[in-house]
Amino acid sequence: MSRKETMLPISNKPVPAEPAWIEQDAFLREAGAQSFKTESTYRSGLRLFADWLQHFQKSGYTRKEPWPLVPDRLTTDIVLEYRNWLVANRARSTVTTYMASVIGYLNFLDGYDKLPEAVQLGKLQRQMARRQIERNQAENVIDLDLARQDVPKIIAYYDALPLPPENDRYNRRLSLLRNRAIVRMLYSTAARISEVVSLNRANVGNGRAEYATIVGKGNKGRTLHIRSYAREAVAAYLSERRDMNPALFVSHSRNSTSARLSITTVHNVVKRAVKAMNLHEGLSAHDFRHYRATQLLRAGMPLEVVQEFLGHADVTTTRNIYAPILGVQVVTEWLDNLDVSPKDALNSQAGPLPYDERVATMLDEL
Repeated sequence: MSRKETMLPISNKPVPAEPAWIEQDAFLREAGAQSFKTESTYRSGLRLFADWLQHFQKSGYTRKEPWPLVPDRLTTDIVLEYRNWLVANRARSTVTTYMASVIGYLNFLDGYDKLPEAVQLGKLQRQMARRQIERNQAENVIDLDLARQDVPKIIAYYDALPLPPENDRYNRRLSLLRNRAIVRMLYSTAARISEVVSLNRANVGNGRAEYATIVGKGNKGRTLHIRSYAREAVAAYLSERRDMNPALFVSHSRNSTSARLSITTVHNVVKRAVKAMNLHEGLSAHDFRHYRATQLLRAGMPLEVVQEFLGHADVTTTRNIYAPILGVQVVTEWLDNLDVSPKDALNSQAGPLPYDERVATMLDEL
């Protein structure tokens, strides 16, 4: 490290040996899986964010507070305030990548159900899009929506892999059956990753149950909907399990002793398919949830029903997250029906257009 890199950029204090934030290392491993430069840049961005919070004593963070910091005091407004500070004090390219590191970290926490309650990712994403911040590794919500259209390909990837023989000594057969069941459960239920890995065999009736009642985020009960394509995959997997572990999804590596599967492993299952098919590197297991929500909203499912499906406590949360995507869809549909090309518009004008007071008033307000 150069002398510049050994000192914090704002307070000019020595860089602590510990990471700036809890779970930072796990996030950086995922974000930088295909680029060491991305991992290094994101680490610098999170370090600057922590230094800014502590030096200016924002959100109750103190200058002497040891690292790693806990993100529970973060709010939407403080993240936007930090973004404004970046715009005033850093180059545009730095603003882009450093805000990508913060938003990416918050999205990572959300996938693990550790996002602070005062942080609204939907509001942050709308503000970022509205201010036209061009993000490298963390595009705005509309761009990510385009990447998420490839989510079904992840299921197809595991379905297409040949099933190893039953006498496979490395349990590759069980692992593939499990992975097929995992991605179908993520798709069917739109559940949080933590909710999927916490499921037990009893919750799903060994692959026969159409619903699973769980305790979700905020210790609130909710129902997961297990569609037939997910039930079939779960039943196929469980029919070949010989262990007594009550957990639905377990590890089948040789030294795992059939331990309950971790959240990280589920992320890796998805990442393996993403890399193999050269899909958008930002796609993760949590994107199954977002994909399903927008898929159902586009198909006409009422917002309140999608809220129930996702397990959001407040319909405002659902609306805030998905409003930008649905707004684009609504405008596109109207344009497809009503838009007129310049040539057709010119040809249709046989004479002066009649005065329309309503339209004139609207134009005056623009």
